[in-house]
Amino acid sequence: MTSTGLDHPLVRDYLRELDDAFAALPAGQASELREQIVAHLDDALRPGADDEEVAGVLRRLGPPGDLAAEAAAGAAPRGRTTGGRRRFRPHRLGRRAGALTIAAVAVAGLLAGYVVAAGTAAPLQAAPSASWWYARDWTRAVETSADGHDQTTVPIRFGQRQGFVITVYNPSRWTQTILGPGADFATPDGPYAQLSVGDSLNIRRGGGVFRPVSYVLPGTIPPHQIRALRVMWTSTACLERGSSQGIDELRVRVRVGWVTRTEVIRLNQAWYLLGLSQGRRCGFGPGA
Repeated sequence: MTSTGLDHPLVRDYLRELDDAFAALPAGQASELREQIVAHLDDALRPGADDEEVAGVLRRLGPPGDLAAEAAAGAAPRGRTTGGRRRFRPHRLGRRAGALTIAAVAVAGLLAGYVVAAGTAAPLQAAPSASWWYARDWTRAVETSADGHDQTTVPIRFGQRQGFVITVYNPSRWTQTILGPGADFATPDGPYAQLSVGDSLNIRRGGGVFRPVSYVLPGTIPPHQIRALRVMWTSTACLERGSSQGIDELRVRVRVGWVTRTEVIRLNQAWYLLGLSQGRRCGFGPGA
């Protein structure tokens, strides 16, 4: 066994051939390249490496004549990949560059893992409590159920503010912040709405309204906690007598960690507006 990989007979023969091949290069360039190659071999070969291991390292490094030709052409010596030579780095940068590369790869891996974990966090989901926001609506609401689907319906109040409030549960271990409506967001009346989130857990239903809670946007929902989510709009739809329109889901923009995404909250019941009675529509004539 030899004390270092450089003492192996195959390595000594290789370096002699290298000296002969580098003889045509400028002395300074030949000396620097030889030093780099020796340093690479010293790193790549363990003490006591057998003939097969040494031959494999030398084969990947490439024939001395090819290295000299590349150096003479102005290219950094390269090595194949499969069945040929492979790249090697100058020794003066080798260990530091290797450590920096490993650190960069590790950081990139952590960041990628963070993004994946945040992006795949369980989305917000509707909790049981919900109500129309205004007393004029919740006192006139009609609750129906068919084929396992629940629906609450109130008369449309044309040109007036209407809305509802639901409770939302965050089932993930990430804090989720509602930023506003997502793409294709719709209310029972149409696409325009104002969202806000209750700023505490002190939610008490009284007269159809969740109070005392302050509503803000953006609104944060800590992990495994519940907050109230309020949806408000001004009703402007022209609904014929007996016709209705509504929604059964909310699409909201949510920030999870550094990731912003659209989440779809499936509602426990559909929220509908009913067209004006007695043929009145769009707010003309006596109020409904």
